[in-house]
Amino acid sequence: MTIEEHYRKVKTTARQLSHRDSLYVIWAYCQSLQVNGFQIPGDIEVANQFLNAQPRRGILAEWTLEQMAREVIRHADEEPRRGRTLRQWGNVATIANALRDLEGAIYAQLVGGQRIQLEMMRIAHRQFVWQQHRFNWKPIIRYYKLFNTPQIVAHAQQATGLTLDEIYLVGLAYLGIFFGQPRTTRQIDVQIPGLTQQHLDRFLAFTSLTRTELANRLRAEHALDEGFAYRYSSLREFPLVQFSHQGRDEVACPIPTLLFWRMTTGLYYSLKDVPGFPTAFGDSFQSYVGEVLRKRITSQQMAVLDEQEYHVGLRRKDSVDWIIQHGDEAALFVECKTKRLTWASKAGLTDLSALEQDIRKLAGAVAQTYKTIADYRAGLYPHLAFVEERRIYPAIVTLEDWYFFGIDMPTRLDAAVRVAMETAGLSAAWLDEMPYAILSVHEFEKAAGVINTVGIHPFISGKVLDPEFRRWGFAAYCNERYPNEVAALPRLFRDEFDAMFSDLA
Repeated sequence: MTIEEHYRKVKTTARQLSHRDSLYVIWAYCQSLQVNGFQIPGDIEVANQFLNAQPRRGILAEWTLEQMAREVIRHADEEPRRGRTLRQWGNVATIANALRDLEGAIYAQLVGGQRIQLEMMRIAHRQFVWQQHRFNWKPIIRYYKLFNTPQIVAHAQQATGLTLDEIYLVGLAYLGIFFGQPRTTRQIDVQIPGLTQQHLDRFLAFTSLTRTELANRLRAEHALDEGFAYRYSSLREFPLVQFSHQGRDEVACPIPTLLFWRMTTGLYYSLKDVPGFPTAFGDSFQSYVGEVLRKRITSQQMAVLDEQEYHVGLRRKDSVDWIIQHGDEAALFVECKTKRLTWASKAGLTDLSALEQDIRKLAGAVAQTYKTIADYRAGLYPHLAFVEERRIYPAIVTLEDWYFFGIDMPTRLDAAVRVAMETAGLSAAWLDEMPYAILSVHEFEKAAGVINTVGIHPFISGKVLDPEFRRWGFAAYCNERYPNEVAALPRLFRDEFDAMFSDLA
């Protein structure tokens, strides 16, 4: 079968469904995968093979349900044809299998299986986020703290008409509704002090569209190419769907996890084009990493050193963002970067220009860190004297995961770093003498706590110098190598979360 014939099966099935009823069923399955203890309503037929599967996403995964929601929004009608409904497991299985067959045909016919390592990277970015960023208090307080600066709050109000507190209060209130039901009325009884229907309307203005508007956007984004299952989707930007049913205006949330992401990680995309926001957000991220360090590094043998200004002749320079100093034994030079892997990089498999550009930018950040280490070695740092025997480890902390594990992605980055080092006139031997590390902030929150217990050199060298662990992500490395230390870590910023959000969340 051709790719077009495979997609025709998907579209034909979706056209026979009712969009309101189908989004309800998709909501139920997503909640069963994302929320512990959730019971699928009794009016939905569920196959035993799904209920008994370990894990259940091996039968029907969240990313498949997200695809299914897009097709339903694009093609389903007001009423079902011939009684077809996703409440029957056979119809769920039909469209899910058709989507999987379509993906298989696209990969076989357009890619030919020649880039399996890159395909693993795409799969990681598509799938791991559903497991690592399920609804919980950690990303809520992390992103609240990241956005909660005077400059960013002003940018948020300019872009959305809401303060940060209002965005979180309204968002968590809606999540509270949609965790128990798939839809609500457009006008609801607001019982949160300080909030009115006007606040809800402003929130809906940047998180929702009518079904027709969203369907038109999804049609414009549709293409039967290698990025079919991986590219950006407007459902991520507008996870709430407005429509009318029997004269009543409703708001549906087929995948509550997408709403959770929209008000945390996804708020960035509402602000990124506001003048001044990128600089303010970079400064806030650097401050947040420092706050993590001051919470995690409590050993009297270690010190946390913040960025310092220094001069080379008449030229003003800044040191690395943060340093964890373990006496004369070792130091971790931490550089903070909000740069994310773009959607084009996550989706592409034949045209790798976007991926190569993103990797070059990250490699430039690595080389820049080695540049500032050169100044430290020259005795130019005002707050850390050069000690010959002190081991130095550069670490780039990113806002989001780049998933540098396996073989292909680390190899590509290493090659780009060597080019950047050569361009900067830096010794490539430093890459072996002072091997760098790339880790996301949520990995860093854990790693910093383990470093506080076991030390910088044992922790970092065990990861970057070991041939096996070097191919692992930092979170997996921590869990495998230091499970007891991880289990003993205090819950970071939980007291602040409880003070602000626990009643709502």
